Amino acid sequence: MSAINAASNDQRWFELRQAEEADFEPIAELCRAGGLLPWAPASLASGETKTVQVAVHNSQIVGLAKTHWHAQADGIAPAGHYLGGIIVHPGWRRQGIGAELTAARLRWIGQRAKYAYYFTNEQNQASRALHANLGFERLAEAEEIHSVRADDGASKLLLFEAELG
Repeated sequence: MSAINAASNDQRWFELRQAEEADFEPIAELCRAGGLLPWAPASLASGETKTVQVAVHNSQIVGLAKTHWHAQADGIAPAGHYLGGIIVHPGWRRQGIGAELTAARLRWIGQRAKYAYYFTNEQNQASRALHANLGFERLAEAEEIHSVRADDGASKLLLFEAELG
């Protein structure tokens, strides 16, 4: 499957859109529901080198995902556009929201670059399966990638790449 293909919009029961400033409190609630600290308001701003997407169902934000731009290579990690954090409300998981948020971000990156990157904790099987279905292939592993270490402090991070378009 191409890295940027996903279910058609007419089959989607939620809408995808860029996050807005007014979304800060609902996003903070989403983070807390997932057992995470709320993202800082500055991390929600989309721009020329970053997009922040939300999934909305009946006016409720049920998913959130962003990209990161790394202008410089860092050891094994190339410069480029990276898929960043993704959060889906625990009550809405395993219903395609994560895949759609990821496909939307890949379409956004595909308008700007030939490759997309992401990294995850080696223990995160759900993330690895989702991204494998979108065409990501493993490049390397490291204890730290772009100043990030594995959440548990003991695992390695795995770096992946997908060719777009």
